[in-house]
Amino acid sequence: MKYTPLLALVALLCIGGGCALDRTSSDSTEPAIDRNSVLVEARENGLIMSESEVNLMSQTSPTIDPAVRVTQDIQTYLKANVRDWFSAALADVTGGSSFGIAHSQFASGIFTLVVEMGNLPEPASGYFYEGWLVERDEEPLDEPPLRLISIGRAQKTEDGYAMVYRSGTDLTEYNFFVLTLEPDDGNSTPAEHILEGTLK
Repeated sequence: MKYTPLLALVALLCIGGGCALDRTSSDSTEPAIDRNSVLVEARENGLIMSESEVNLMSQTSPTIDPAVRVTQDIQTYLKANVRDWFSAALADVTGGSSFGIAHSQFASGIFTLVVEMGNLPEPASGYFYEGWLVERDEEPLDEPPLRLISIGRAQKTEDGYAMVYRSGTDLTEYNFFVLTLEPDDGNSTPAEHILEGTLK
């Protein structure tokens, strides 16, 4: 079943086995969601990055993917049947209300990643959104502790932002997606994390 943006938002707000609600709201029929509690629980369960991982990522130079396939028309891929692909509900790690869904697969020698995101604020002048595929190391003694590939700038669409990335390299081990807000300063390392999620 293909996720809708609303379903993705509900999934994000219920990360880690239960919704965290702020029951101090004056309207007892519609309690407000305590987004900070949701993020704390998600971070404790490894669903989003820890502060040390975020810091490490900001100091890590991305790996160059030698087998990138240029995508001319992303709309074709946004309409693809992704039912059997890996999926990630993307959490807004800033505590805001942005959301997203990412899908990936490796088939017939091509890795494809399709990401759709909504409710993202328009970046200020001189800033842009950039996507990253990350391989998070589950064994602390292994080197390097994480690897990342930039998948480029997010494209504005009628419904929000989207990204499509295709490669002749099997990148299924890069099973974590991050969207960052980047200053247009030529620095190749990731800046402020906005959305995160595990592809599984």
